[in-house]
Amino acid sequence: MSYMLPHLHNGWQVDQAILSEEDRVLVIRFGHDWDPTCMKMDEVLYSIAEKWQICCDVM
Repeated sequence: MSYMLPHLHNGWQVDQAILSEEDRVLVIRFGHDWDPTCMKMDEVLYSIAEKWQICCDVM
């Protein structure tokens, strides 16, 4: 499910995501797309992303 979530590929992109978001909570999942635990977390994050988009941004 990670293909449905935005990806940040380097430290600069992480910094920009953090610095540019002033009004909402930013959720960043660090890990590998192929890791089973990360895959489960991606499913959970994707399932809540639309419901919480007003106050939270999932990366």
